[in-house]
Amino acid sequence: MFRSNNNSFKNKKYTKKPPEQKETAAEKRMRKRFTGEGKITLVEYQKTHPDRVNVHIDDEFAFAITAVLAAERKLKAGMYLSAAQADEIQSADLYNRGLAAALQYLALRPRSAAELRDNLRRRYPDATPETLDRILDRLKELNYLNDTTFAKFWVENRLAFSPRGRNLLKQELLQKRVSRDIIDTVITEQLEALQEEADRNGENEGQPVEETQALEQARKKARSYAADAWPDFYRKLGGFLQRRGYGFDITGKVARQVWAELKGQHAGDEDGSEEFSEPES
Repeated sequence: MFRSNNNSFKNKKYTKKPPEQKETAAEKRMRKRFTGEGKITLVEYQKTHPDRVNVHIDDEFAFAITAVLAAERKLKAGMYLSAAQADEIQSADLYNRGLAAALQYLALRPRSAAELRDNLRRRYPDATPETLDRILDRLKELNYLNDTTFAKFWVENRLAFSPRGRNLLKQELLQKRVSRDIIDTVITEQLEALQEEADRNGENEGQPVEETQALEQARKKARSYAADAWPDFYRKLGGFLQRRGYGFDITGKVARQVWAELKGQHAGDEDGSEEFSEPES
C-alpha cells in the first residue's frame, strides 16, 4: 500500500508518543488545497510525523493525510483519484485533525462556538465551512460545545475571581459572539443564585450582591480620590465603576455611601449642594 518492500506498512517502533499533528514544512509549502485528479504514484510516510503519509499524484506531491485514513481508503500506487474523490479524502482528513485539535483546545477551558470556529479557521485555513460545521456539530452532539455552558462558566469565574457588573459581563460575552438571549438569561440566573446564597447565609444584610461587589471595589479605589471634593470624587469613582460594568443606579448609590464612610458626611454637605458632573467613561 505505502512504499515498502512488502507493499504494507513499514514496521515502526515508537519509543514515545507520536508528536502532535502540526503542519510539516512540505504541507505549509503546499497549503493550497489539491483540486486536481490523476493516478497515485507514491504514498510514503512522513519523516517527522510517521503517523501521516504524503500522497503523490502523477509524480507530484498532492496532499498529506493520516496513515489510518490512507489505510481505510486503501490508497496505493496505481490507483486513480477523481477530483471529487481527492477533495473528499482531504475533507475527511481535515475533519479528523480538526476534531482532535478542537478537543485539545476545549480541554484547556470551555469555549464559545464562535471562538472555537475562529481557532480552527486560523489553524486549518484550507478547511471548508462545511467541514468546520461538521466538527462543531459533532462536538455539540458529544456535549463538549455548548454556548450556555460556556456562558455559565465565564460568568461564574468572573464573579468569583474578578467581580464586575452585568454590563461588562454582557460586553465580554458579546465579544465571544454568544447570543443575547443566552447572555441575559445566564447573567440573571447567576446573580440570582449568588443572591440566594448570600441571603441564606445572612450576608450583605439584604443588599443586592452586585451592589455589594461594587461597594467592595469602590472602597479600595476611593483611597486614591480621598482628597478630592465631591464632584471630582464622584466623577472619578463613578467612572471607575462604570468601566467595571456597573449601571448608573449602582454607581450613584455606591459613590455616595463610600463618600459618607470616608468623610463622615453626606455627598454635597461640604458646600451645601449635591451638584456633580457625569462620571468619567
